[in-house]
Amino acid sequence: MPELPEVETVRRSLLPLVKNKVITAINTNWEKILINGLATFQKEIVGSEITTIDRRGKYLLMRLSNGETIISHLRMEGRYYVVKDANTPFDKHDHVTFTFQDGSQLRYRDLRKFGRMRLIKTGQEDQVPALAKLGPEPTPSTFDETEFARRLKRHHKPIKSVLLDQTVVAGVGNIYADEVLWLSQLNPLQPA
Repeated sequence: MPELPEVETVRRSLLPLVKNKVITAINTNWEKILINGLATFQKEIVGSEITTIDRRGKYLLMRLSNGETIISHLRMEGRYYVVKDANTPFDKHDHVTFTFQDGSQLRYRDLRKFGRMRLIKTGQEDQVPALAKLGPEPTPSTFDETEFARRLKRHHKPIKSVLLDQTVVAGVGNIYADEVLWLSQLNPLQPA
């Protein structure tokens, strides 16, 4: 599963490819990915421009010029890629397609179909429980060691389980939890 650094890499790579592009169509062959449903996405985003892409934890937040935000979670294997020509053949695992005014497309590929996209008004991200509950990001500008220690002390679960708890620290998954514990020479099973 992509963790915070991988999702940030996706954000940085994708932004220059889609920024300021106007969406003329959205289609899917697996509607469960679109939490609000295809009809809502079509009604709300067609004609809008992607103004930027932000990230919170493991979530991508595509900001649109009409005041909407597409919240995307890649889950296990989801990934985005851009094709310059809409006639480029589809892969059988391409499940969502955003077509742009210039004829290019942003495609979402997901072998397991676990990824999800939700449409919400920009500024109302806290209405999404998963986003509202996220803890601080493990970055120098947002991470407070004293607050983190306080959060750890509230738990009696194994330290690795606590590190994986997105309400304690956002964006950490198995790989980085294991790396942090290895570097700190802490047993993953020891209580937090």
